[in-house]
Amino acid sequence: MKKISMLIIMSLMLILSIAPPISAEEQGPDRIYMIAVDRFLNKDTSNDVGVTEEGDPNYPFGGDFEGLESELEYIKDMGFNTLMLTPVTERDDNDYLGYDVTDYSSIAESYGGEEGFKSLLDAAHELDLKVIVDMPTTATDEYTSLEDPAFNDIQADYYQTIDREIIDLSDVDNQTKYKEMLQSFLDRYDVDGISMFIQQDGLDGQNFLPTDVTTYGISTVDGIEISGFDNVAREEFRTDLAETFGDVDKEIPEFPESKELILADHWFSERFTYHAANANMFPGTRVQQLANYLYAYQGPSAMTYGTEVAFNGAEYPEIHPQMDLWTDKEVSEYLENIATIYGRHKVMADGETETLLNEGGQYIVRYMTSDVDFILNINNTTETQSNTFEQSASEEGKVYSGMLIGDMIRPHEGEYITVLDREETELYSVIEEAGFNNGYLYASIIIFGAFAIFVWVAASRSKKNKRNRS
Repeated sequence: MKKISMLIIMSLMLILSIAPPISAEEQGPDRIYMIAVDRFLNKDTSNDVGVTEEGDPNYPFGGDFEGLESELEYIKDMGFNTLMLTPVTERDDNDYLGYDVTDYSSIAESYGGEEGFKSLLDAAHELDLKVIVDMPTTATDEYTSLEDPAFNDIQADYYQTIDREIIDLSDVDNQTKYKEMLQSFLDRYDVDGISMFIQQDGLDGQNFLPTDVTTYGISTVDGIEISGFDNVAREEFRTDLAETFGDVDKEIPEFPESKELILADHWFSERFTYHAANANMFPGTRVQQLANYLYAYQGPSAMTYGTEVAFNGAEYPEIHPQMDLWTDKEVSEYLENIATIYGRHKVMADGETETLLNEGGQYIVRYMTSDVDFILNINNTTETQSNTFEQSASEEGKVYSGMLIGDMIRPHEGEYITVLDREETELYSVIEEAGFNNGYLYASIIIFGAFAIFVWVAASRSKKNKRNRS
């Protein structure tokens, strides 16, 4: 009996040894979920400040760090590995977005204070989530202000409401003070990145940013020149991306070779869904198509909270509604599904790419990696699209295995023919067409054989014991 048990254990060890080794999972490119802290979830009403009984959207709703911490799994499941938060420093009681700063050196008590912030950071890091904090450039008493900031209409409305000015970061004294303030913040809190909305042309972040943290600069006006940041998001690309995926049959922007930060909206822009609504398109499908583009990109990408539930709007404060975590989850579940696929193939971010087709809303890109090649096929048109690809010598014996929808494309007379319905995306892996894995097959035979022997021996001994007792 002991020998049979040992045989089963050895067989299990054999099948496990055949399985490919599991290595530590790499983060991959930043997949950022941008969150207005006050608008996400109010978990602790005892710290509410400025909240009105009627829920006036011009004032705080009471969202806090505890509310965010309770939903980290929800965010991670959708494929995001990074949080970007609106400013967390102390602010005026009536301000919900966080740029009406009253004290750069303290954390907003209405969010949960320093203790709540550190708890959120610890919980996020426990789940391998990074945390970026957006830092205001609002002028407090120790800074001189900028005369003519580069605001878009939403920013202009917001800053007029809070009646505040912007720091002139071309001034050397301001640069020194601001850099010291940021360094003090980083020394106290274990954040992974600092972001800033840039309202001044020609800024060089090296003059006012610490060097020991990842930095993100976001422009909100076309033509703003930004340097000295690790990652930069350009307004021109953002609007192009939003308008393209908010509709159909438009040429899709090429993935930027610079690996800059890409996004379709943020908390100082119109909502992505606004474009879909204007084009009379179904928002859920538009978000799904956009998400595939963002997740397949080799650089950092971001999505604003509530995009998964089709938040709409083009003006302040309607673009910052209370987060809805209980509505139809069709899109968030789709994001979870595709995040699993892209998450398994982070190697896509490391290979060379080649655009095979970019025309009228269809975008096909090949990823060439040291492991497996992949082909991304985005059909953002109103028609089913068929494409033919000649089989190369390196593709001999290989198939295009669809991972998002499940298509299996085998070569026919030296050609692969893909067919994709309107407003759908497929990601193919170019892999060997193989039968059963012999190692697994042999190990399975050994295990089931050993188990059968075990059952037979046990039954025989039972019968023998019964005869002996009688």
